[in-house]
Amino acid sequence: MSPTVRVLPALLLSIGLLSGCTSAAFLAANLPTAFGGYERTGGLAYGLETRQELDLYVPEAPATEPRAVIVFIHGGSWATGSKSQYRFVGSSLAEQGFIAVLPNYRLSPAVKFPLFVEDAAQAVAWTLHNIAQYGGDPRRVFVMGHSAGAHIALLVALDRRYLAAAGASADDLRGAIGLSGPYDFKIDTDRLREVFGSAPDPRETQPIRFVRGDAPPLLLIHGTADKICWSEHSIRLTERIRAAGGLAELRLYPGLGHGSTIGSFSALGRNQSPGLEDVTAFVLAH
Repeated sequence: MSPTVRVLPALLLSIGLLSGCTSAAFLAANLPTAFGGYERTGGLAYGLETRQELDLYVPEAPATEPRAVIVFIHGGSWATGSKSQYRFVGSSLAEQGFIAVLPNYRLSPAVKFPLFVEDAAQAVAWTLHNIAQYGGDPRRVFVMGHSAGAHIALLVALDRRYLAAAGASADDLRGAIGLSGPYDFKIDTDRLREVFGSAPDPRETQPIRFVRGDAPPLLLIHGTADKICWSEHSIRLTERIRAAGGLAELRLYPGLGHGSTIGSFSALGRNQSPGLEDVTAFVLAH
């Protein structure tokens, strides 16, 4: 097989994640997951709304102790995306020995901020309360997201109000992981105003607003060539957390773009970046 043919699936995945023409990209990424060593339980309700459902990916291999758990919040500009498109993420995390929880959440324009963040908090609370039934360790629950999902995940981890309102506590999270996320941006486009413009205080839409020294440990991953969401978002949040006395690890991938951080979770794009490797090391370390 020529080098061009070998790298084509990875390139297709990155292009698809960046463009919105994602059907072929997600099909390519998810095809190998049909052969994964995990059990998938789909469509578990964490709320009463149609999109308030989640899927579980549990490794089939026997475990000697309860497993660490990662709740993955998908991206899509707060307006698109589905847990079913990210089966490759659930599969790859299960391959590492973790239980993966992939929720859907309500999307714009049907809802506006903060309802999609509240949905994610409910999904995390459901996980904390129920994951022991599936072999997970409720004391080792991490929240992770890509792009808009990283924004949501970091708000859930940093702003205590979301998990408190869902009947849980941010102190129960073992860590939070952001892939190519926006954490400190201006609401200065029609698209962003549609999603966030009704917020009484625009500052409270930003994860960086809720920096605190007692936050769960953070892992922030970003490509330096990201033109969708600049790597300065992760750099600034890391600096602010550390200045407050908190723990934050920063991984910058030289020359890589927005899709490469999540693309590495696909078997076809595993060599795009060390994203899966870095996430695995972070979870095991904490």
